[in-house]
Amino acid sequence: MEFLPLKFADGMPLKIRRERFLKEKEELEQFIFDEPALNTKEFAMKVMRSYEVKTNNQVEGYPDDVLEIEKIILEEDKKQDSFQKRRIVNLHEGYDYILSEPTINKENLKTLYSILSNGLLSKRDLQNMGEYYRNGPVYIFYSSDITVSPDQGINENLIDSFMTDYFNFLNNLDFRENITDEYIKSQILHFYFVYIHPYFDVNGRTSRTTSMWYLLLKKAYPYIIFNRGITLNGKDYNKVILDVKKYRDISYFILYMLKTVESELEKEYILSSIEQATPFKLSIEDHQTLLYLLSMNGLLSVKDFASIYNRLHDKKTTKVIYETMIDPLIQKGILEIERTTNKYMFANFKNEILRFNPHIMDYDKKRIRSLKKYN
Repeated sequence: MEFLPLKFADGMPLKIRRERFLKEKEELEQFIFDEPALNTKEFAMKVMRSYEVKTNNQVEGYPDDVLEIEKIILEEDKKQDSFQKRRIVNLHEGYDYILSEPTINKENLKTLYSILSNGLLSKRDLQNMGEYYRNGPVYIFYSSDITVSPDQGINENLIDSFMTDYFNFLNNLDFRENITDEYIKSQILHFYFVYIHPYFDVNGRTSRTTSMWYLLLKKAYPYIIFNRGITLNGKDYNKVILDVKKYRDISYFILYMLKTVESELEKEYILSSIEQATPFKLSIEDHQTLLYLLSMNGLLSVKDFASIYNRLHDKKTTKVIYETMIDPLIQKGILEIERTTNKYMFANFKNEILRFNPHIMDYDKKRIRSLKKYN
């Protein structure tokens, strides 16, 4: 066990036990070494656009669809300014900012936050913001249960000092043996920013975007995808943050974030093999559908797929989901109908159990560890 140069408000240091995640770290490092296409800035830029805009907002509970995001980013959606549109545009512009790779410091973080929070802060929040950080208390809700007491960001008088520690750790402590170490460091920064909670709102998105910023600067491109890991495998995200606060041990959070990003990178590896094996060009919606199918455990039931989709998006009927997302992949020969069940997915159509066409699943199964179903 060792102590990091980051402390809690009561003066206790943040602990780390590397042996708890050594196996996962080594597996990930080998996976990246064997799949160089993932370790490129082109890959990072591809996933940062619609997908990471969606998932960075999704962690906060906003169910935007990638097609909506594409329309807004490309300015095809001409509707009047709205909270939804502002959230999406802000993240897109924030990603443009970090892709220009400025140094991470107090002034540039202020610039990023002004981009991400533009038009989203209440009048009260604006009135109580100092030059850089909040001037009052903030409450953090980790549960929709109103009987559960909210957590609280650190006292506003401590923020400047704690953010100085944050920047010192970010810029001065050499943590690198390989790019997976840089990912680990980015997630320590992710947690510590959330712990400090330097603003009244948009703390989570700023924290995760700053961690992405750090990864870009360190050329740790595969790990940009971590937001998606939280949304698709993230039921324990808030719990593990609270566990770190309780036990003062960041190892819990690092292990969780290593596991979530491992499964997402394995999905990208499988998706790449599908794209190479089919003569058809996959649309952004095809890609999203395949991603969700790869995230499913057990049978690939259409009704179960619709349930997952509606958990992550504004609701659609199973019929619409089938006709616009599932059937196009069947027509392209990527999915096959294995059998039907006695239940109905919609009127006069029995629920279908799907499978991937084995001829397009041409990849090295020994390389898949977290997606047990596909190894």
